[in-house]
Amino acid sequence: MADMTPAQRAAYESALSKSKERIAKKEAVPTQRTRMAAQGLTLGFADEIEARARALATGTPYEDVLNEIGGSIKAYQEARPIESMAYEVGGAAIPALASIAAVPFTGGTSTAAMAPTLARMGLMGGLEGAAYGFGTGEGGVGERLARVPGGAVTGAIGGAVGGAAVRGAGGAVTALTDSVRRLVGRRGSSIVENEIQRLAEQTGKTADQIADDIMKGRIMAENKTIRQAVRGYQTSGGEPTRILTEGLTPRPAETRSAAMQGMREYLSDVSEPSALQAQRRSEDITRTAERAAYSQFENVPAPDDVVSALADTLSRVPSASKEVEIALRAQTGQAPFYKILDDGSVEFTRTPTLMEAERVRRAVGNRATALYKESMGGAGEAVSGAEEALRSAVDVSSPQLAATRAQAAALRTQRDTFKAGKNAMTGDVYERMMEFSELTSPEDINAYRAGLMAALEARATTGSKQSMVRNLTDPTTKEGIILRQVFPEDQLDDVLYKLETASEAQTTVRKVLDGSDTTATLAENARRGLGLSASDMMGALSGSPDAIISVAQKVAGRFGRDLTDAERGRVAQILISEDPDFVRRAIADESGLAALQRRVEEISAQLTKGARRSSTVGGAQPGAAMSGTAVRGLLAQ
Repeated sequence: MADMTPAQRAAYESALSKSKERIAKKEAVPTQRTRMAAQGLTLGFADEIEARARALATGTPYEDVLNEIGGSIKAYQEARPIESMAYEVGGAAIPALASIAAVPFTGGTSTAAMAPTLARMGLMGGLEGAAYGFGTGEGGVGERLARVPGGAVTGAIGGAVGGAAVRGAGGAVTALTDSVRRLVGRRGSSIVENEIQRLAEQTGKTADQIADDIMKGRIMAENKTIRQAVRGYQTSGGEPTRILTEGLTPRPAETRSAAMQGMREYLSDVSEPSALQAQRRSEDITRTAERAAYSQFENVPAPDDVVSALADTLSRVPSASKEVEIALRAQTGQAPFYKILDDGSVEFTRTPTLMEAERVRRAVGNRATALYKESMGGAGEAVSGAEEALRSAVDVSSPQLAATRAQAAALRTQRDTFKAGKNAMTGDVYERMMEFSELTSPEDINAYRAGLMAALEARATTGSKQSMVRNLTDPTTKEGIILRQVFPEDQLDDVLYKLETASEAQTTVRKVLDGSDTTATLAENARRGLGLSASDMMGALSGSPDAIISVAQKVAGRFGRDLTDAERGRVAQILISEDPDFVRRAIADESGLAALQRRVEEISAQLTKGARRSSTVGGAQPGAAMSGTAVRGLLAQ
């Protein structure tokens, strides 16, 4: 100070005075930290929300309250620009910070599974930047809209850049946590669980999905994506060979039986050993019931109109009398109750019964059918007309007999429909589909389904049982088409799953127990115990630096030893296990480090979200201001 010239001292004192004046002015302006944080949280709409609430509570005009709040905020921004911006940007990050605080209570899985892409962060930044530009504007709608384009552009840039920067840092921390988990996790006895986790990863399914498959009847070893690895364990000798051989050998028969049982449940009577036996038992019962129903008409004399119609029918169709004679002699040992005279007329030796009239009607009907089959349509039509006349007379005189005949005819129709179902997989598949589609009554549909089931059961006892199961799962084969047409639609998915399980069991036995070593099998054996998945290898081969480093670390690490015979046996036991909880525990990594990794991933995702939102607000501020100024200038010209 003493060395200063008068001019320098005057300049210094003037600068000091102005500095004190600015500090005093700054300190005189009240801070608006809460309001600025709320502005960031609501993307610039907090001042309007507060103004609306105060106006309703005090009766003060809304515009007056809004102008007061806006003036306070503007004064604070001018007095403390950096501090005000910090609070506003920090307010934008509040939702993400709240989510981070909730991580210990959410399990750390929700947000990590939805890590945003760079494009998505830019899109969200643009939308939020546009909203911020509108929310922080003053004046009418037009003036506010003028700020939207700039806010959207710079908000998108800020959101993408800020979010990507924090996401990259979070990814590095996650990768470090994962490396530590894998390194520690592959020490000692946990190598078995690590190997199962490697195989599970190759299936592309989660632990819960694999457990769900097991509950439905499909073991882990039957997943086709790890079949080569299972083959490698089977050929390794010792305990794993014995476990896999004993566990897989009965699977085709067991799963095929389960699939057949599933089909039988909806195609036939499951209380019977087979659909054919059920049908034959039903036919025996039907014949017994039919005989009992008709027996009530054996000794009932036919009325005069029926006797007259019977005489007319026998004289018109004398050839039918031969069948009646043969049946009567076989049943009673007696001669017929009528004579056909030389002039063709009929003479009764006694009054016929209703049942005898019904037998003649049946014989005439059979004769008509025979004539049609012999290509004698005209004769068949004439004989059929005689049968209808006699039937009409019988039905009028005895409605009970007509009802009994109708019931017996329906049961015989079901018998014929059952036979059609047995032939469903023969001939032209589209004719069979049309045949089934023409059935209308539930009884006929069930009979057809039961016939199809009988045909499937017959095939299941032959050497073609394996191809039958495979063809039923294929929607392009005759068997597959018929099954999908005939089977109840609401149960189809369940039985198809069981059939696919049986098919996979057959294929697994053929390729694992009876197959030969392939290049893929040898490659799987080489990866065993290293924790190398197929995705690791593909990434390394494609030149990915991260994948190359990962593979190198796994190969060079201390955990890169092969499994012992006992450890391979434990892996084999898990692969064939039918206990879903046991397999789920082996696959799911529930260690403390795994839990820590999930927490890190969740926090990283939330930090990325918060950084993206904060950067959006920070970036949108200058863009919205420039956009508003530019548009107002254009409108003023």
